[in-house]
Amino acid sequence: MTQKPDPTPAMLFEQGLSCFHKPDGVGAVKAFRELIAMDPGYLHTDGDNPFFYMGKIHEIEGDLEQAITMYTRSLALDQWDEESLIGRGSCYTALNRPLDAVADFKRLLSLGHGLRKVADHMLFYAIAENHRKQAQWRKALTWGKKALADEPENQRYVALVKEATSNIG
Repeated sequence: MTQKPDPTPAMLFEQGLSCFHKPDGVGAVKAFRELIAMDPGYLHTDGDNPFFYMGKIHEIEGDLEQAITMYTRSLALDQWDEESLIGRGSCYTALNRPLDAVADFKRLLSLGHGLRKVADHMLFYAIAENHRKQAQWRKALTWGKKALADEPENQRYVALVKEATSNIG
């Protein structure tokens, strides 16, 4: 009987990714935790890392503070990881931490069009929404107008601009 070789970091990452997509959160967490214990600085050849997926799992499960911790660890490996910035910004938004959320979304905007996948209007809206939640109507209007200029038919953007405008008076 032959013994299985010890898994490599790449094998554990692929196992975690496979479980993540099944979805088998328990299997994914187990593989990613083992990988992190073996190599906490592991980056897949495509730039992904286990901390991002752990963040996504915690976010899906509603443990937003732990998701933020995992996204932050992911960003320690790649400070410009788009998906980790979006994930962390979204968690901050849900936890009513607008300054932190806006900082992450503005950081993504600073990357420019060619270096990220997410469209400007989506980031403009995310920033506007954080200002709206804080009743910062002028800032909400400024960012809402930017979103609306990029996508004039979007009814969420129209509603936000209308609400901000009416609250400014």
